[in-house]
Amino acid sequence: MEDRKEVFPLRIVAARFVDNDEQAGLAELDRIAADSSRLVQNRYLALWLALVATAVSATLMLILGIVWTINEAPGADTLLIVGLACFILTMAVVASWRAFQYGGIKASAPQDAAYANPDEPAARNLERLFALLQRESTLRAFYRTKSGVRRYVDHRYFFGKLRAAHVAREGAIRSALVGPVGFWFGRELFLEADIDKLIADAKAQPSRKGAPKQYDHTNAIIALIEHPQVRALDISKKRGNQREVIELMEEWYRGRRLKVPSQTQLAPYANQILETIAKNRSS
Repeated sequence: MEDRKEVFPLRIVAARFVDNDEQAGLAELDRIAADSSRLVQNRYLALWLALVATAVSATLMLILGIVWTINEAPGADTLLIVGLACFILTMAVVASWRAFQYGGIKASAPQDAAYANPDEPAARNLERLFALLQRESTLRAFYRTKSGVRRYVDHRYFFGKLRAAHVAREGAIRSALVGPVGFWFGRELFLEADIDKLIADAKAQPSRKGAPKQYDHTNAIIALIEHPQVRALDISKKRGNQREVIELMEEWYRGRRLKVPSQTQLAPYANQILETIAKNRSS
C-alpha cells in the first residue's frame, strides 16, 4: 500500500478532523481554544500573580538573608526562613495549576477536557484526535528545535484538561500548558501522518458544510491586500495589525450590506493577508 504520510502542524491535522474545509476548521479551532481559555483565565491569572509575588518575595528574602548572614547582621535567620517559606509557596502554586490540569501531580490518566460546549460536533471530533494521541503508540507528536531536530513528546502531554491549547494559533494560549515533566510548554507541535487514514481510524465525522456561503472571504482578501491602510501597515509590529485588518474586513462586509462574520472567523483570513503582504515585501 502506498505510504501517504506527510508532516503537518498538529493544528492543520486537527482542523481537518473538525471540518473538511481546512480554513473553516482552523476558524473553529480558534474559537474552541479561545472559549477554553476563557473558562480558566481567572484561575490562571490569580495563580500567575501568586506565582510572581511568591517567587519575587522568595528571591529577595533569600538574597537579603544570605547577605545578612555573611555580615552577621541580626535577623538573618528570620529572613532565610521567610524566604524558604515563600519558595515553598511558589512550588505550591505551580503544583496547584499542575493538579488542576492533570487531576494530580502525576499525569496518569486523561482528564475531561475544558470545552465551553463539549457536546458540539467540533469538540467531539477534536477529542477523537486527542484519543489517538493519548495512546502509547508509534503515533507521536513532535516539535522542532532551533536547529530543526525533531523532539518527540510523550503521549501524556495530551492528558490535561487544557489540551485544546495544543492546537491554538496563539502562543499566549499554549503558554498556559504544563507538561508531564513539570515545565511550561508552549511549543507548536507537528505530526507525521496520513490525515485521511487517521480520520477514518478515529471514526471522526468532519463537518461538510465548509465555510458559510454568505461570507465572501476570497474577494475580501483580494480587495484588502491593496487597501491603502493595509499597504501602510508596519509588518514588523507584533501586535495591532491583525485587529486593524479585521476591522477593515468588517467594514468591507458592511459596505456591501453582507452578513459580517465574527472576529474569530475573520482572524485566520486577516493573518493570511498579513502573511501575503510580508512575503510580497520580502521578495
